[in-house]
Amino acid sequence: MDIETWLAFVAASLVLTMTPGPSILLGVVHAMKYGPSKTVITALGDISANFLQMMLVAIGLGAVIASSESAFLAIKWFGIATLIYMGIKMLLGKPPEINNVSEAAPVPKHKLFLSGFFVAAGNPKAIVFFTAFFPQFIDPSQPLFQQMAIMCPTMATLDFTWVMIYALSTKKFLGFMNTHPMVLNRVGGSALISASVFLMFSSRASQA
Repeated sequence: MDIETWLAFVAASLVLTMTPGPSILLGVVHAMKYGPSKTVITALGDISANFLQMMLVAIGLGAVIASSESAFLAIKWFGIATLIYMGIKMLLGKPPEINNVSEAAPVPKHKLFLSGFFVAAGNPKAIVFFTAFFPQFIDPSQPLFQQMAIMCPTMATLDFTWVMIYALSTKKFLGFMNTHPMVLNRVGGSALISASVFLMFSSRASQA
């Protein structure tokens, strides 16, 4: 993967991973209950599940690339359409809610890890998202493993970072959600649609 493609991947991933989802909301809840330092364990569970999902996507994409480059191109455009759909759905959807956040007794680290893992693993949208997103930056003429070996840790690092950013700013985040409940949906939906438009034009340029 050349540096220009990687920087484009980082820029798109940075926008997309900042959008609050189940894992970020769980991190916020755990930060309120157990403190930001213990939320690191929750975030590690989250990215562990994401890594497994990314590997499943990589295996599937590898099989498609080996069988047909035309099929791979079709997946790229299906991915763009999927991101647009997810963005519109978020714009029109209800704002996320965090309820019953209160002080709790100490919790074992393995329970924090497993809760983060299963929330991420139980989100079927993640595999759809990875399938839609990764092909936009993959060169089918180059070895897939080396490209995924760069993209997966990059995405996981950004995901972990945003979970912790939200966890460390929990009180302000909750207050913001109470007074502006739809802003997160609008920002997140707009980010997905903007990223899909960017990917659309980059895909056209790569085919020229």
